[in-house]
Amino acid sequence: MHKFKRWDWQRRFCPHFESARALRRVRVKLWLVLLAWILLAQTTGLAACLVVSGVEPAQVLISVHLEPETPFSLESIHSIDLAPVRETFVYRSGEGLLIIKVESPSAGVFEYYGLIPGGSGTAEIRRRLGDIRLLSHDYQNHRLTVGDKTFHFKGLVADGQPLLIGVRDDRWCEP
Repeated sequence: MHKFKRWDWQRRFCPHFESARALRRVRVKLWLVLLAWILLAQTTGLAACLVVSGVEPAQVLISVHLEPETPFSLESIHSIDLAPVRETFVYRSGEGLLIIKVESPSAGVFEYYGLIPGGSGTAEIRRRLGDIRLLSHDYQNHRLTVGDKTFHFKGLVADGQPLLIGVRDDRWCEP
């Protein structure tokens, strides 16, 4: 007497068995590919977007791809000392946004940060930040430099309205 194996019985009495089995294999493979893609996107540092947003109304005003470990700077006139200041930041996956350098000819700017400047008006620093909330009565002298791109803040929002600067771990940057 012939012993039927499980697969033989299903093949004989269920004509769609092979196609259902193949479909299950395809589904499993697609799920594995999707899972691998998600894990790869989270582990590689290639997915950062620098975003400048208005608060009221909430809307993305600037969005630019940010390579990991690439410094970018925010230049402005300090509101208290009325001196130019350049703050340099870097984004590190897993650590977030860090301020790494402050430059200004004014000692008062460094006092504001609690820093002791070097002889060249520069202080190295390493502080972890969240989103940067920027509020100015006049954005004329505010600009953001990312690589070879410079973005001027005048006209993005009305003077006196806040801006948020942050980094998002998204694969796609809005134009």
